[in-house]
Amino acid sequence: MAPSHPLPSDLQGDVFLVRDAHRRGLSADSLRRESLARPIRGVRVSADHAGLSERLTAYAIHRQRDFAFSHVTAAVLYGIPLPSYRAEEIHVSVPDPGRAPNIAGYVGHKLKRWAVREVAGFPVTTPEQTWLDLAPTLDHEALVVAGDFLVSGQPPLTHRAALREAISASSGRRGIGRARVALERIRAGAESPGETRLRLLLVDAGLPEPQLNHRILDRDGTFVARADLVYTGARIAIEYEGDVHRLDKEVWRRDIRRRERVEDLGWRMVRVTADDLRSPASLVSRIHHLLRTRLPHPPTR
Repeated sequence: MAPSHPLPSDLQGDVFLVRDAHRRGLSADSLRRESLARPIRGVRVSADHAGLSERLTAYAIHRQRDFAFSHVTAAVLYGIPLPSYRAEEIHVSVPDPGRAPNIAGYVGHKLKRWAVREVAGFPVTTPEQTWLDLAPTLDHEALVVAGDFLVSGQPPLTHRAALREAISASSGRRGIGRARVALERIRAGAESPGETRLRLLLVDAGLPEPQLNHRILDRDGTFVARADLVYTGARIAIEYEGDVHRLDKEVWRRDIRRRERVEDLGWRMVRVTADDLRSPASLVSRIHHLLRTRLPHPPTR
């Protein structure tokens, strides 16, 4: 059985190289203890601290240079919303013609266009490259959601022009056609995946494309509210309500006051939830009816 004496205090909870532990006088047997995880060959970390950050750190101190975390791993580091994520797989890219890693738990890739950013202290593929790397695996809606996220931050992580340039420079690669189609539907201003999905749903149903995050002012020009999606000509404001609007009483009360002020100005507020996105027929019919009754030249479907 491995010795039960504790690690030196400066190694507890940290990722460390086996060779550094040996230099500190720890034996090979002492490093086989159950309290230590082995995220990668030659590296150890306390088992109760073996999360994503520690696994990324383990690879970083193992490889040290000429690599970047990429694909869904980069997406997670940027905070890009994904429909699903396999935490046990870490994606790593190296510049072509370098040798991609072939290590259990790590998925290796080669990239011809090499550009890296630092995110949370780690080398990561650029937002544009990351989005292109997601294109082969995400469906159209999820790819637009990811793109909206990238161009809508404060400040944005990238812009549509940069995504377009990345597509042009990557002609012929897998997923590029899907990326090209998705790019045309990416808009700056979306503040949640639900807002993006709602916008796509309305347009796909044959309704006009709404504006995003429009500022509603009163007759004196004073700010009253900012609505998620709006049809300004018809004075229709559509709000996507996440769970925070339902669970936080103060947010709920504030929403009621704001809705009353907006409707006093002649706007019609439509509140939408995730359930409406799953069964959208009634929502689409309602908004179409509102457009038909509130616009001088209503849309046809």
